[in-house]
Amino acid sequence: MTDKELNTIKRKIPEWIEKGFSSKEDIDLIEDFGKYIADAKEGNKGKWFAGRNAISTSQIRIAYGEVTRLKMQFDETAMMLLRPKIAYAAARDGGYIFNDFQKIISTGVDAVSASQNKKAAFINLANIFEAILAYHKAYGGN
Repeated sequence: MTDKELNTIKRKIPEWIEKGFSSKEDIDLIEDFGKYIADAKEGNKGKWFAGRNAISTSQIRIAYGEVTRLKMQFDETAMMLLRPKIAYAAARDGGYIFNDFQKIISTGVDAVSASQNKKAAFINLANIFEAILAYHKAYGGN
């Protein structure tokens, strides 16, 4: 994934937080990002697998479990703590792909924090997170 594509996603995150996905292109961007964090490569017979730079599902689930809990009972302080949790996981991983994942999710958390309707905005962030996780898994994330 190019820096330009990553910057496009970061630029679109606040819009997605406020309004949700609005086009096929939005979903395509999330699909590309999910593939990128799975570090997907196409192997023989058209099967996808994750390369050595991939983010594991367990690494993503560090924050995803909290996102799921917050969907049931929103707490702005707990939501803000997603940023340091993901930063910690990124520091432990040490990989540039996880750092890009951290930037995308942190941008989303900041956009929720700036929103007038934080609960609805958080639901949109959760949807973005779930879409990334789904595509990550679809492209061989383990």
